[in-house]
Amino acid sequence: MFQENSRKLFRIIWLQVGLLALTLSIFRLIFTFTVGDWHTINNVLSDYFNSVFVGFRFDMRAATIAFAPLFLVGLLLSGTRFFNYITRGIVGYSRCIFFLTAALSIGNYYYYKTYANHFDIFIFGLAEDDTLAVLKTMWQDYPIIRSFLCALLITIIASKIIQLAWKRIDTLTWPRRSVLMTTLSILFTIVVYVFFARGSLGTFPLKQYHANVSNYEVLNKTTPNALLALDWARSNRKKSQKFHPVSQNQYDQQVSKVLGQDSPVYRTGTNPYLEKHQPHVVFALMESMGGNLLIEDKNPNTDLLGALRAHYNQDFSFDRILAGTGGTINSIVMMLFNSNNGTISHGSEQKTVLHHTAFEPYKKSGYKIVYVTGGSPLWRNLKYYLPTQGVDEFYSEGDIYQAIPESKQYSNTWGAADEHTFQFAEQLLQNSKQPIMLMIQTQTNHPPYQIPSSYTPKPIEVSQYSIDKMQKEEPHVRKIHETYQYAANSLGNFVSAIKASPLGDKTLIAASGDHRLREYSITFPQDLGTAHSVPLYMYIPKVILEHSHYHYDKSRVGSHRDIFPTLYSYSLSNTEYYSLGGRNILASNDVEHPYGYGLGVTFTAQGVTYASDIEKLYPWETQEGLSVSKQAIPNPNPDLGKDYIALQTLFINSQLKGFRCDKSEICRVKSKKTNK
Repeated sequence: MFQENSRKLFRIIWLQVGLLALTLSIFRLIFTFTVGDWHTINNVLSDYFNSVFVGFRFDMRAATIAFAPLFLVGLLLSGTRFFNYITRGIVGYSRCIFFLTAALSIGNYYYYKTYANHFDIFIFGLAEDDTLAVLKTMWQDYPIIRSFLCALLITIIASKIIQLAWKRIDTLTWPRRSVLMTTLSILFTIVVYVFFARGSLGTFPLKQYHANVSNYEVLNKTTPNALLALDWARSNRKKSQKFHPVSQNQYDQQVSKVLGQDSPVYRTGTNPYLEKHQPHVVFALMESMGGNLLIEDKNPNTDLLGALRAHYNQDFSFDRILAGTGGTINSIVMMLFNSNNGTISHGSEQKTVLHHTAFEPYKKSGYKIVYVTGGSPLWRNLKYYLPTQGVDEFYSEGDIYQAIPESKQYSNTWGAADEHTFQFAEQLLQNSKQPIMLMIQTQTNHPPYQIPSSYTPKPIEVSQYSIDKMQKEEPHVRKIHETYQYAANSLGNFVSAIKASPLGDKTLIAASGDHRLREYSITFPQDLGTAHSVPLYMYIPKVILEHSHYHYDKSRVGSHRDIFPTLYSYSLSNTEYYSLGGRNILASNDVEHPYGYGLGVTFTAQGVTYASDIEKLYPWETQEGLSVSKQAIPNPNPDLGKDYIALQTLFINSQLKGFRCDKSEICRVKSKKTNK
């Protein structure tokens, strides 16, 4: 009985594994040629074939792991009467696996369309967002019913094939073999199965880094299947939630290597005017205000800035700025806490008080720290986390509705409309009796892209380029343009109101996008300059500039980490602050080697580099624009991004867990050395 049952089991398992691997490969093939550029793929055919080969190894690995429980339990029960339970469950188990595979593969495709990546750690952020808002957005923006039916059809076809195959296999009989031959046969089958489950004969199994098969980034994203990509995301998230004490020597060495000094402490210059006249400071983090869509504003028939245009042109504005990360909460904690871990606000360390935050210099200078979000107060636990980190007053959508009653009727899926969020912020500034450091987080420019019915969009000509980039119908693309315009217009009206009031001479305003507009697809390498860029706008009152040193060079590169150091320089006199390399982007003399860092992308004065091929640099094509050459040159500083990530990791771990004493080092409390 054991011999016959085990032979039947092996045959049906290999059929299931092969069919699942084939299904995954077909999904990846469709994925590759749907999101990739055929002409570019044709130019890197050897990379494409390598992607197919490595991808199939990933598929076999996922398939063997998926059916491993059935394989192992079935083998153990092959000599017992309980094997009947295995035979009854073969088709049902297959249905579950194939439906899950199809659903995740389809989901992975749409995830890429939104985030320009296969499933990654950010997918878990969807579960931590406003659940109802996420579900509503998914329902409106993605073909849920059609995707479900497609996954169901694939499941029915696969399970029918397996059912018919099992019906045939179950009738087969074989002559008995010796115990030795049976043992060798089983051992051989197990070895082969383990080989495919590992994906490699080497010491280490097939891992995530093996998916890096080409300089053409699309192939790197489509090589792994959805099942493994999701597992990698789960593993990376688990690792990201663990913090540990760091080596003092290692920390010191990394600080020196990245910053060129022995501590991350800086100091603003002495400014007698600021000592006597403390201005309000406002920083607006604009939802999805990406530079990738803003390039459409160059079309004379398309207005994406609205009321912001005049201010954007007459004040300080920078285009070569990188978002710190690709997610809102990640960008927030990176700017405020120098953290490359987005879970600190709602994870195991949510109650740990951090020192050396972006708010700290203002707090010590007598400012009231205020945070206003147009969204839910419970989003990523900010209502409770930010007060722990020094925020004196926290306001959210409910406070806005109460202060501005008409705002409730114009709210959207994610909260209060941007215009009312800014109106509320203006009220706080007008009523304040002490200097305020006010941070504003907007919500409107987010799927499903709902603007108030009271707003009349300004002229927009939707280009074919935008339609191709978003791969959506013209009405939907237009709605995205209009929402972007509405958000910028709301910011512009806020700036106008501040300038027109007595606050105009005593309020600094900065604004930037939290991340790229995700609907825009990325073509490598020509989109490297625009894909992850965000505009940076700054208003500094004339009276402050007259009492300060500054130099405006629109071509300067930077990133989110430069925003607060710039604000410090024109609002605080002789004040110490911590920064991981952020600098005053308006300084009279810029640093010798400026660079902007975003997750996976680095801007330098010479051009752009990407993490998947750090040895290459794509030069800027113009003096100030975001376009880059398709022809790369050798990258003189390939380790900039890697070294910066290492410093971020060491810094946030030292903040949360402190320093450890290695045997080879003497633990000490370092004296702070500041740099002007």
